[in-house]
Amino acid sequence: MALIGLLSAIPLTHAGAATQTIRSTSDVTLISDPSVVVGTSTLTRTESGISFSLQTSGLEPGHAVTVWWMVVNPDGGVAVLYAAGHVIDDSGTAEFGSYLQVGDSDGALDMGTDTTLEDALQATVYLVVRDHGLADPRTVSKQIQTFGECNTSCTDLQMSVHQAS
Repeated sequence: MALIGLLSAIPLTHAGAATQTIRSTSDVTLISDPSVVVGTSTLTRTESGISFSLQTSGLEPGHAVTVWWMVVNPDGGVAVLYAAGHVIDDSGTAEFGSYLQVGDSDGALDMGTDTTLEDALQATVYLVVRDHGLADPRTVSKQIQTFGECNTSCTDLQMSVHQAS
């Protein structure tokens, strides 16, 4: 009987536990001139991961554009991971969003350093908007999902920074 009582208490304990959620909003600025604001991003942190929504403008219509997580972990290690990508419409504006779980290395660039988010609550997070040039119908799926697939050249255009609190 005591075992049944103990087992029935476990789900209540976990259900009642509060998950810490931290949200921050940051400007999206040009990398070439950080005083020029072209949009905003919101980062949501929980113990298990981070998610973002980013709205931006000033992009070239018809270009393939990606967003990359650049995570500076509390130990100083840096991880760069794919977040999102698509072709920009005629308005030159775009919205992106993604989620990154602690320990997930999918889409990570091998830079000889960290390849994962280690601490979602304490990492500093940079969202980097990267232009891959005019979308090429033969390679567009790679342009919007990889770091180095460029039509002529790639350029990091914009950035949004979310410091740990």
